[in-house]
Amino acid sequence: MTLQSFHEYRDRMLSIMDEAEEKLDHAVPADTLMLDLARNRMARILTAYHLFADREVFAPAAAGNADRRERIRAVAAECAALAQDFRAFARDCTINPVIERWASYRIDAQAMMARIRRHLAAAEAETRAGAEQSPPAGYRTAA
Repeated sequence: MTLQSFHEYRDRMLSIMDEAEEKLDHAVPADTLMLDLARNRMARILTAYHLFADREVFAPAAAGNADRRERIRAVAAECAALAQDFRAFARDCTINPVIERWASYRIDAQAMMARIRRHLAAAEAETRAGAEQSPPAGYRTAA
Protein backbone atom coordinates (compact mmCIF):
# COMPACT_ATOMS: atom_id res chain seq x y z
CA MET A 1 0.00 0.00 0.00
CA THR A 2 2.78 2.44 0.87
CA LEU A 3 4.57 1.94 -2.44
CA GLN A 4 1.29 2.23 -4.34
CA SER A 5 0.43 5.45 -2.48
CA PHE A 6 3.88 6.84 -3.22
CA HIS A 7 3.35 6.10 -6.93
CA GLU A 8 -0.05 7.80 -6.86
CA TYR A 9 1.42 10.99 -5.36
CA ARG A 10 4.34 10.87 -7.78
CA ASP A 11 2.08 10.40 -10.79
CA ARG A 12 -0.18 13.28 -9.77
CA MET A 13 2.80 15.61 -9.36
CA LEU A 14 4.35 14.52 -12.64
CA SER A 15 1.05 15.07 -14.44
CA ILE A 16 0.74 18.61 -13.07
CA MET A 17 4.32 19.40 -14.07
CA ASP A 18 3.89 17.95 -17.56
CA GLU A 19 0.85 20.16 -18.12
CA ALA A 20 2.61 23.25 -16.72
CA GLU A 21 5.73 22.67 -18.82
CA GLU A 22 3.64 22.87 -21.98
CA LYS A 23 2.45 26.35 -20.95
CA LEU A 24 5.94 27.46 -19.93
CA ASP A 25 7.34 26.69 -23.39
CA HIS A 26 5.73 29.86 -24.73
CA ALA A 27 7.70 33.10 -24.93
CA VAL A 28 4.62 35.03 -23.81
CA PRO A 29 2.12 33.97 -21.16
CA ALA A 30 -0.12 31.33 -22.66
CA ASP A 31 -2.53 30.50 -19.89
CA THR A 32 -1.66 32.01 -16.54
CA LEU A 33 -4.97 30.93 -15.01
CA MET A 34 -4.11 27.29 -15.71
CA LEU A 35 -0.68 27.88 -14.14
CA ASP A 36 -2.33 29.45 -11.06
CA LEU A 37 -4.57 26.41 -10.68
CA ALA A 38 -1.66 24.02 -11.25
CA ARG A 39 0.43 25.77 -8.57
CA ASN A 40 -2.45 25.53 -6.10
CA ARG A 41 -2.97 21.83 -6.87
CA MET A 42 0.76 21.17 -6.59
CA ALA A 43 0.97 22.98 -3.24
CA ARG A 44 -1.85 20.84 -1.85
CA ILE A 45 -0.49 17.58 -3.25
CA LEU A 46 3.09 18.33 -2.24
CA THR A 47 1.97 19.11 1.33
CA ALA A 48 -0.12 15.94 1.51
CA TYR A 49 2.75 13.93 0.01
CA HIS A 50 5.19 15.38 2.55
CA LEU A 51 2.95 14.34 5.46
CA PHE A 52 2.38 10.89 3.95
CA ALA A 53 6.06 10.30 3.11
CA ASP A 54 7.25 11.43 6.53
CA ARG A 55 4.85 9.11 8.33
CA GLU A 56 4.67 6.11 5.99
CA VAL A 57 7.99 6.05 4.13
CA PHE A 58 10.85 7.98 5.72
CA ALA A 59 10.30 7.41 9.45
CA PRO A 60 9.86 3.62 9.20
CA ALA A 61 12.73 3.28 6.73
CA ALA A 62 15.12 5.36 8.86
CA ALA A 63 14.19 3.40 11.98
CA GLY A 64 14.68 0.05 10.34
CA ASN A 65 17.87 0.32 8.31
CA ALA A 66 21.09 1.75 9.74
CA ASP A 67 22.89 1.57 6.36
CA ARG A 68 20.31 3.80 4.64
CA ARG A 69 19.48 6.03 7.62
CA GLU A 70 21.52 9.10 6.58
CA ARG A 71 20.34 8.98 2.96
CA ILE A 72 16.73 8.65 4.10
CA ARG A 73 17.11 11.54 6.54
CA ALA A 74 18.55 13.70 3.76
CA VAL A 75 15.66 12.82 1.42
CA ALA A 76 13.16 13.49 4.24
CA ALA A 77 14.75 16.86 5.02
CA GLU A 78 14.62 17.83 1.34
CA CYS A 79 10.97 16.76 1.22
CA ALA A 80 10.09 19.08 4.12
CA ALA A 81 12.13 21.95 2.67
CA LEU A 82 10.63 21.40 -0.78
CA ALA A 83 7.05 21.53 0.52
CA GLN A 84 7.80 24.73 2.44
CA ASP A 85 9.68 26.33 -0.46
CA PHE A 86 6.94 25.48 -2.92
CA ARG A 87 4.30 27.08 -0.70
CA ALA A 88 6.48 30.21 -0.53
CA PHE A 89 6.89 30.10 -4.33
CA ALA A 90 3.12 29.83 -4.80
CA ARG A 91 2.49 32.70 -2.35
CA ASP A 92 5.00 34.86 -4.22
CA CYS A 93 3.20 34.13 -7.48
CA THR A 94 -0.06 35.30 -5.91
CA ILE A 95 1.48 38.53 -4.64
CA ASN A 96 3.53 39.21 -7.79
CA PRO A 97 1.51 38.13 -10.84
CA VAL A 98 3.51 35.96 -13.22
CA ILE A 99 2.24 37.79 -16.28
CA GLU A 100 4.20 40.86 -15.18
CA ARG A 101 7.47 38.92 -14.86
CA TRP A 102 7.05 36.09 -17.32
CA ALA A 103 10.70 35.59 -18.29
CA SER A 104 11.96 35.26 -14.73
CA TYR A 105 8.90 33.26 -13.67
CA ARG A 106 9.55 30.67 -16.38
CA ILE A 107 13.10 30.16 -15.11
CA ASP A 108 11.96 29.95 -11.47
CA ALA A 109 9.11 27.55 -12.28
CA GLN A 110 11.34 25.29 -14.36
CA ALA A 111 13.95 25.24 -11.57
CA MET A 112 11.27 24.35 -9.00
CA MET A 113 9.93 21.54 -11.19
CA ALA A 114 13.46 20.20 -11.71
CA ARG A 115 13.93 20.20 -7.93
CA ILE A 116 10.65 18.33 -7.42
CA ARG A 117 11.66 15.77 -10.05
CA ARG A 118 15.07 15.26 -8.39
CA HIS A 119 13.43 14.77 -5.02
CA LEU A 120 10.89 12.31 -6.42
CA ALA A 121 13.68 10.31 -8.08
CA ALA A 122 15.67 10.17 -4.81
CA ALA A 123 12.59 9.29 -2.75
CA GLU A 124 11.60 6.69 -5.30
CA ALA A 125 15.04 5.06 -5.13
CA GLU A 126 14.84 4.86 -1.34
CA THR A 127 11.24 3.62 -1.44
CA ARG A 128 12.13 0.91 -3.93
CA ALA A 129 15.23 -0.09 -1.98
CA GLY A 130 13.07 -0.40 1.12
CA ALA A 131 10.39 -2.38 -0.65
CA GLU A 132 12.98 -4.50 -2.47
CA GLN A 133 10.82 -4.90 -5.51
CA SER A 134 11.06 -3.91 -9.12
CA PRO A 135 8.68 -1.42 -10.73
CA PRO A 136 5.42 -2.78 -12.14
CA ALA A 137 4.62 -2.84 -15.87
CA GLY A 138 3.53 0.55 -17.18
CA TYR A 139 5.63 2.23 -14.51
CA ARG A 140 6.33 5.96 -14.84
CA THR A 141 9.60 7.27 -13.47
CA ALA A 142 10.24 10.75 -12.07
CA ALA A 143 13.75 10.97 -13.51
